Amino acid sequence: MDASSTAAAWLSALVTTIGLGSLMTQAGAIHNQLDPFNKTRGADHLGVWVSRQPKRAWLEVTKSPPVGPVITGKLSTGFCGNNMVYLTRKPTERIGKATWTAILAVFHPKPTPSAQREGKDEKASQEGFIVVQIEDSNALASHDAGDWESLPTKPLIQHGGTACTSISRTALITLMAMANARPIYRHSGDAGHRAAYASYNGLWTIEWPLGGAAVVRLSPHDSHAAGTDVYPPAFARRVDKCIEMLAGIITNTSPKAITNSHIRSYGGSAEENAEHFKVGFPGRKGPGDWILEFHSRGFGGAHGSRHLYNMMGGIVYEVDMLSRRKMDTGEDMKLKADEHTLSLELPSLEIDHTATLYVPMREQQVIARALDNLPWTTLSWSMHRGMQDILLAYGRPTMNAYRSAFASALVDALKARPQDLEARGWDGTFIRQFMGDMTRSSVMSRGGNSGDLVRVVTDVAILLCNNCAESRLDETIFWRSVIGEDAEGFDVRAEGGLDSDTIIALTKFFVLEWSVEFDYQIYHDFPMELLVG
Repeated sequence: MDASSTAAAWLSALVTTIGLGSLMTQAGAIHNQLDPFNKTRGADHLGVWVSRQPKRAWLEVTKSPPVGPVITGKLSTGFCGNNMVYLTRKPTERIGKATWTAILAVFHPKPTPSAQREGKDEKASQEGFIVVQIEDSNALASHDAGDWESLPTKPLIQHGGTACTSISRTALITLMAMANARPIYRHSGDAGHRAAYASYNGLWTIEWPLGGAAVVRLSPHDSHAAGTDVYPPAFARRVDKCIEMLAGIITNTSPKAITNSHIRSYGGSAEENAEHFKVGFPGRKGPGDWILEFHSRGFGGAHGSRHLYNMMGGIVYEVDMLSRRKMDTGEDMKLKADEHTLSLELPSLEIDHTATLYVPMREQQVIARALDNLPWTTLSWSMHRGMQDILLAYGRPTMNAYRSAFASALVDALKARPQDLEARGWDGTFIRQFMGDMTRSSVMSRGGNSGDLVRVVTDVAILLCNNCAESRLDETIFWRSVIGEDAEGFDVRAEGGLDSDTIIALTKFFVLEWSVEFDYQIYHDFPMELLVG
């Protein structure tokens, strides 16, 4: 009898346990189905960021949302607190379907990210993202969250089947300016706003349906593989300079000591050139005759770019202004006839029509100093079109006079020091067989749209400057030393070679020729906050 009672008790306990287990299993399944992030918590979606997810306490009834990075960007604070950011063409770490993982895998805080080329465990998904197929999420959780593991986190937002993080429009503009973005499609209509921007490290798409949230996505390139990419994997970009070029502002708060002997009669005094320099440029105008005027601390009157500069954390009242005014007075006609006034033909807002800009001598000095203070970069700019129009029209006759000698100097340096380029990460075969012809043709073509060719020319130019740091390349005296010269039809023969100051100045002008215009009023297209899908 005792044995029967004991067996019955154990049997009852077993049935109860099985029943409770079944109920708990069903409850767990229901709980998972009710979790809006159920399909977006794994490594296939979050990539290396699965390792940053908080551990769930055993007594927690509901699951907390997964967390993602706090992504910020401004002129005043840099990108996620970094003014110097390093870009790669393709992701250098495992990314997921959430495209904010791709953003943080092509923008890096360190100069030497642990580059991870495409491997056997990677493939492009149907959406064009690089997706890692991982059997065991715990295997990836044992790794860190890549270069940005110290970023603060916040709960992700479920939208359209994706775990999204949110960013401000200033952060988005910062990202696109660094990536050398250019518009390829834009449509606004009754259904909302859609746009696409090509860039050096992928395609940016933005969808803002009427009454819905604006969503931005980055699709990394699928056109380059590890075996065919002969370029160094990473290069530096300065956030402040990218934003200033987009806003049409050139600055130098630490000018070099320049003596009067360095500058000819039209280049201003040494005292004037020792002052801090911060000047804004006007936008593109309609056809007709215009006069360029310098206004001290006048940037607050700029129509469009001052709003962007303010929004990005710039201080508007510190900036001087070159403004364009219609010629309509007798004094203007006298200025037009002055022998020292320069006439520039510029693009206008109307296709097939140009605008004529008359530049007095004082304003020529400002333009020359602006060209001398162009920031150094290894990638072309996404820039203010009005500034690009004026600088190109002013400097192109001089550039054309030096173009052949400049190209020859670059090719000679490349042939003499290929090992230095290999040390910078370039492929040896590419250097010796193809890089010289690419360098010459890029310089002689007088413009184009290729970030790769800009990287080729700028890295070769660095050889002639003894691998100077970027901060030492930001100011030259070349343009102020040739101000007032008529270079039209003149061809410089540099048998003795060009000096390093000339090489730097011409290289920065070459980058201008290969840069792309970008709408400095693009902020009108975006809400204050966007989701990164």
